[in-house]
Amino acid sequence: MKKFEADVEKDRDLSIVRLSGELDANTAVSADDALQSAITKDCKGLVIDCSELEYISSAGLGVVLATMHACNHNSIKLAFFGLQPKIMNVFSILGVEKIVSIASTEEEACKLVGGS
Repeated sequence: MKKFEADVEKDRDLSIVRLSGELDANTAVSADDALQSAITKDCKGLVIDCSELEYISSAGLGVVLATMHACNHNSIKLAFFGLQPKIMNVFSILGVEKIVSIASTEEEACKLVGGS
């Protein structure tokens, strides 16, 4: 089991948050802090890298939904990429993939949110 990490990278008006490990009740606050720090007033697009995310709980999904709401409220385009099959399955069951952009690669996700 990998320790949870949420790293934020900024590239002009695009933010990339790389999530790794397990996103659950114990790590939801640090994930939320990282995601909220990525949503700045000059941010036009947010890309969330889930390629190293091994698990997501209902608390983690709450963080994802809060981030989606914050992006909508601030007119920021949001895309996920690199979802592991079991996390993609959770997104599918809950219908999240119908309301958010999900890409296979970082490049594709950046294009979806208007980055280079």
